[in-house]
Amino acid sequence: MIPLNLNKSESLRHMVGQMILGGFQGKIVSKKCEVYDWIRSDNIGGVLLYDLEMTQFPPGKRNVESPEQVKQLTRDLQNIADTPLFIAVDQEGGIVNRLTPEYGFPEFLSWHEIGKLNDIEKTRAFSLLVANTLQKCGINLNLAPVLDVKKNNDSIIGKEGRCISDDPEQIIKHSGVFIEEHRKKQIASSGKHFPGQGSAIQDAHDELTDISDSWQEPELSPYEELIRSDHLKMIMTGHVLIRSLDENYPATLSKKIIGGLLRKKMGFNGVVISDDPVMKAISDHYSWEETLELMINAGIDIICLGNNLIPYRENLIPDSIETIISLVDNGKISSDRIEESYLRIINLKSMIT
Repeated sequence: MIPLNLNKSESLRHMVGQMILGGFQGKIVSKKCEVYDWIRSDNIGGVLLYDLEMTQFPPGKRNVESPEQVKQLTRDLQNIADTPLFIAVDQEGGIVNRLTPEYGFPEFLSWHEIGKLNDIEKTRAFSLLVANTLQKCGINLNLAPVLDVKKNNDSIIGKEGRCISDDPEQIIKHSGVFIEEHRKKQIASSGKHFPGQGSAIQDAHDELTDISDSWQEPELSPYEELIRSDHLKMIMTGHVLIRSLDENYPATLSKKIIGGLLRKKMGFNGVVISDDPVMKAISDHYSWEETLELMINAGIDIICLGNNLIPYRENLIPDSIETIISLVDNGKISSDRIEESYLRIINLKSMIT
């Protein structure tokens, strides 16, 4: 999997780069763009597209202008990569929808509205429309579906219409269809937010999300069933603290939750991707070096660094890669742990490219 002409240190850098999914500024690619260097010099594994630039107020436009522009952008990004890229969006529908009618894309119902219809064929048509739209634009990873169980009307994710149902069986049935239609178009999907944040009142963008008193074990069932049926190839963790699962660490940093519960107990052998750790739920409580060390040792394979929160961190991607390499060199992360993630990533890429 690792090019034979690389020496040991170059091989490490090659593997670490693949563990980064990075957000960038701009609607075109040139040699002057930061993302050009990340791909050519740092070998990042993928990019994350946003419509809005949230690092300024009021928000501007970031990566999306029109279907034709996005198609050209993704083609140019892939053309400069030695290893095929994950090109990702959050295209859940409804409020979390990067490709909207404003830019010439179809209108997409929310996941909640799909749940209210509760019609498998309508879910299939919705899922096919999403997958077709992404495929035409050269996008091969959708950070969806949301597998969170709606626990109350006051939860952040419930109020935003991002939960399909309060019934785990309904979530399993419709999410399976969503994943299947994406897979037919060679688009990977990521179920989220493990181990379930459907009861969270706090917003992880702003503060630590402690759902120890509201989280319930049945919230794991969508993951259990979709792992068992071999639908889930990628799972995104949430920045949720659930003390019955880990007294000290939120899921994204927890070896007990990722390595113990998800990997060993539930048998998941696919790719684990983090939600963005720059969110204050993580960044207000841990140094960046500590965050990266904990995440990777917990079992995170891909670190999602959208870099679309105030303030914009100009060197976030290359600095993170250098920090991870230093952590390996200092014995705080094993090279075997890096190689495990690399092999999972390459395996998933081989399914969609």
